[in-house]
Amino acid sequence: MTRSTNANSTVRHEITVGRANTPEFSWPTVLLALGCLAGFAASVALAMTGTMSYLLAGAINTVIIYAIYTVLHEAVHMNISAMRKDLQWVDRLLGSLAGVLLWQFYDHHRADHLVHHRITNHDDDPDISARAGFMDYVFIRLPVVLLNYFNPVLLYRRCRELEMSRAATRRTMTGFAINTALAIGVIAMGYGFELVTLWLVPWYIGNSLMLLMFTWSPHHDHQETGRYRNTRIIEMPAGNALLLGQGYHLIHHMMPGIPWYRYKKTFEDLRPTLEENDVRIEGVMPNPAPRAASPAE
Repeated sequence: MTRSTNANSTVRHEITVGRANTPEFSWPTVLLALGCLAGFAASVALAMTGTMSYLLAGAINTVIIYAIYTVLHEAVHMNISAMRKDLQWVDRLLGSLAGVLLWQFYDHHRADHLVHHRITNHDDDPDISARAGFMDYVFIRLPVVLLNYFNPVLLYRRCRELEMSRAATRRTMTGFAINTALAIGVIAMGYGFELVTLWLVPWYIGNSLMLLMFTWSPHHDHQETGRYRNTRIIEMPAGNALLLGQGYHLIHHMMPGIPWYRYKKTFEDLRPTLEENDVRIEGVMPNPAPRAASPAE
């Protein structure tokens, strides 16, 4: 049997497993979205009425902001509607609502993230700023990335670079203007302290954790570009729950249509095949071993 025949057989097996793990509609993601949005509203209300301490509410909102990125991420891949193409409006709706808490914008993030999938770990990868050591990323590069979220000039320029349609660019910039107006309005009404403690600080910490565990760790050291090596598997106690499935981020890159809550099952189904192809199965801290790419990659 030739190498080409083996490769074709492997891909067919992956497709079969992927289809078996793709739902008709992703109800768990809908529940995650509604839970996060309701939880954020409740924690803010309880803190502002004195029922809950601002410290506890801020901690809860940090977890919510960390978790709700999964909703936006699934939405940009149209994974909520999944097989139900007639329900793709649900992806846009829930993705846009999640984006409000994240200061992200659905059309822009969809375009940008799909580029990341096409050229993972290449020099033009939108996430290539994560090609750095842990300390460099956490204390230097990551703060710059997050600060740039609030720069409308950079946002507009990126929309143009991504060749987004005029309508998508207009929706993105309108969303930015609305978010900015809401923030200014909250401050003008005398709730600046609440905005900082209940949203801005949780936003920074939650996003930092998310980017560390979803962007830096799965791809570090951002050098390999092969199908089985550009992303790794993270195995650790309770990792699947803590990372909302992203410990199996390789599965997402191989088959983006599979929802986050089925990554682990898909990995288990494919593990022998993946091990044959020398995937990186490591702990929470990456240990990239230099390896020359094979012709099959």
